[in-house]
Amino acid sequence: MSRGLVLRVYGDRALVRSGETLAEYRPKGNLRKEGLLAGDRVTLQGEHITAVAPRQNQLGRPPVANATTLLAIAALRDPAVSQGDLDRLLLQAQAQGLEPLVVLNKSDLATGEESAGYLRPYLAAGYAALRVSTKTGEGLGDLRRALPEGIAVLAGQSGVGKSSILRALTGADVEIAGIAPRLRRGRHTTRAATLYELGEGRLVADTPGFSDLELPSVPPEQLAGLYPEWERLSCRFADCRHRAEPDCAVIAAVQAGALDEGRYRRYLEFLAEIEGRPKVWH
Repeated sequence: MSRGLVLRVYGDRALVRSGETLAEYRPKGNLRKEGLLAGDRVTLQGEHITAVAPRQNQLGRPPVANATTLLAIAALRDPAVSQGDLDRLLLQAQAQGLEPLVVLNKSDLATGEESAGYLRPYLAAGYAALRVSTKTGEGLGDLRRALPEGIAVLAGQSGVGKSSILRALTGADVEIAGIAPRLRRGRHTTRAATLYELGEGRLVADTPGFSDLELPSVPPEQLAGLYPEWERLSCRFADCRHRAEPDCAVIAAVQAGALDEGRYRRYLEFLAEIEGRPKVWH
């Protein structure tokens, strides 16, 4: 028996890296029903995958296991990504225990002032953020150096340039499509999650794009805990939802200009959305 890492799953087969060997294997027994994910650490015997190690995390969309970093890809043009959509990505990263890195792509299509204004709330919140352009090469070297050991997931709306960034980083032959002219949305070019090896224990996942992102499945009272810039603040009530409670430190900080008002207003929208979800009875 040996151990390996699943790089891609397609049909009833998986591409697995085991030491210096890269080969296809088939899941055995119940694994055929349970399914595999890119990023799974597996046990191999002959031509079969016989066991999957417990997953540290599991992303549904993108479908990747054991990720460590989330590259939240956004753009100001073609297509424009709202800060609300970016906030949703970052909340998912926080909920899954992933280290987030904001990547503002297509910087050649926006002014420096526009890019700085877009990124300012995230830098103030303590997120790492980079401007890049696969067209001009701006920031790509910084992005390579910023990638840590482990599995980094590229996530963002279709058309923001995830595949272009991957190709620039790895030289991988990745299908790239432009923007659908009528909808101004990217065409979906990536159909299955695939891990690409960068060396030094670093891998990047190219994943199917999406147009909408659900908020993480957390109770309403836990949403505020996914905002790192609020961790140091202490409200009067331990269960404060930062909406209208007296002596709320978050509201006071927003009113004083110490916290970004846009992030806070979007939080209130997200809170209402989570509170409006149907209750699940066990």
